[in-house]
Amino acid sequence: MWAPIYAYNRKIKYSDFEQILEGEIPGIVIKNFYSENQCDEILKKIKEYEITCFEDSKLEHIGPFLMSYTTRKEKYLDKSKEFQKTTHLIFEKVENPFNRINKLINLSLPSFSISIARESERDMSPFVIRVHRKGKSIPIHKDNVNYEGKEYSIADIEYQLSCVIHLQESEFGGDVIIYKNKWNRKHEKYRNIDFGYSSQVASKESCKIEGIEKGDLVIINPNYFHQVTEILGEIPRITLGMFLGIYQKDQRIVVWA
Repeated sequence: MWAPIYAYNRKIKYSDFEQILEGEIPGIVIKNFYSENQCDEILKKIKEYEITCFEDSKLEHIGPFLMSYTTRKEKYLDKSKEFQKTTHLIFEKVENPFNRINKLINLSLPSFSISIARESERDMSPFVIRVHRKGKSIPIHKDNVNYEGKEYSIADIEYQLSCVIHLQESEFGGDVIIYKNKWNRKHEKYRNIDFGYSSQVASKESCKIEGIEKGDLVIINPNYFHQVTEILGEIPRITLGMFLGIYQKDQRIVVWA
């Protein structure tokens, strides 16, 4: 059975990371990465930026994410710098997620260093906050900076992981489904014009990650096709996402969104 590992007290092992990278498990769920009270404090701060920072688009968000700026590097870096001020205010009373991820890496992979990814001697965006309201979904897709981010220096990473902190769950829908099918170039013939891939890339073996609650951190290998089902409840699904780029030989990790 292809099933995730559930970890408590942020205790995961190096072998757990290896299993994700090799596709032996679909992911790791770290329970209570933030407490409910901490999530509420973050959500309260987020709402202060809704009018000016949420984009009226299919995917509402606070903060830039690289895949929207694949050919506009300077614009992305400018937006990343602007976002730094926002992150300080949102996490004024709660520990910044980069610091928490840093501590997690130090416990699990003590020989690895971790830093925010840089481009042209400038910091990239460390994470992005996404809001999915009723009726929204994320189609089947993959995330692969080696292929899609060739204009950026991080395209030379050896491995990529996706980390998503669930700040608020909707009452219904919004399920994370991962398919045991790793992307390769032959799948590009199934790519949709706007975003994502047709259902032909959805393998028979898949995993709907169960039991995700407010404050949980979910780590997956984003090179495996995955999706988020339609939000059916009135309460929006709100997450904070970042990628980990792993340089195995240099034993260092970079973070970006």
